[in-house]
Amino acid sequence: MNKKVLIWVTGLCMLASAAWVSANQEIVDRIVAVVNDDIITLSRLHKAVQPYLQQVTSSRRSEAEKKQMVEAMEKKVLQTMIDRTLTRQEAVRQQISVSDDEVQAAIDNFKQQNGLDQEAFEKGLASEGISLEEYRERIREDIMHSHLVNRVVRSRIIVTREEIEAYYHAHPEKFKGEKKYHLYNILVATEAEAQQVLSRLDQGLSFSEAAQRFSTASNAGDGGELGIFDMDTFNDTIKAAVQPLKKGEYSQVISTQQGYQIIYVQDILGADGTTLEQAKDEIQEILYREKGEEKLARWIESLKKNAHIKIML
Repeated sequence: MNKKVLIWVTGLCMLASAAWVSANQEIVDRIVAVVNDDIITLSRLHKAVQPYLQQVTSSRRSEAEKKQMVEAMEKKVLQTMIDRTLTRQEAVRQQISVSDDEVQAAIDNFKQQNGLDQEAFEKGLASEGISLEEYRERIREDIMHSHLVNRVVRSRIIVTREEIEAYYHAHPEKFKGEKKYHLYNILVATEAEAQQVLSRLDQGLSFSEAAQRFSTASNAGDGGELGIFDMDTFNDTIKAAVQPLKKGEYSQVISTQQGYQIIYVQDILGADGTTLEQAKDEIQEILYREKGEEKLARWIESLKKNAHIKIML
């Protein structure tokens, strides 16, 4: 029996054959989506999904769960392929083209960034089942997509000073700076001893000398130096005692599991945070990207509304 690959499309009356055959079995490649005048075949979809399958097959889930995961992945990837088909069609309609020099420049840049010569680059493509020509076309489509998005989406985005200021004040955790404390401590066994040490500090004895003379901790010989810490390192009791302190101040007696401590703040690092002027470029980029993603999603949805799309997965 002459084995053939049957490619069919409902309503398009397209019939073709190819030599994709295994022993005693006819393998049918079919169309899974129609996007205006373009088609997406099952074999193309499988090839696009292939790089993501490793995470599924290597998981410890049941075969039924893996099957569901693969099906969900196929649907997600197919939607991405439909979106890219629509943007490619729109790029052609707007007469956006990409030269061979642009494609080659992008490939050369990729090789340079990854430290690859031509031989290693082609071996890498071959290991993923991609020909050099296929890769070039992918790069061409990526550049075309970028040019189109820049023209119809990003060029129309405006980020105002008021929006930057609003973002800055709405996200203080991003810009307040990460306070770190350079701490010293004195550790003794009883509260009475700790109060006596505190009295000597109040009288003017240096913290380093007091640590060397009275502390039972292993760091006493270093003047009680603990190191540099974020306050999240400590429990609530120590946080409450240390956070109100300024540089050069020491705490009252703190009861801890190790004994009774007095903690000294040698320095506070990174307390000033980032000013609005320092953060404005970063915030502008964040807002620009957020607006771009929203605008791109709305634009693609508008393309879909005006397109003929039929999914047959």
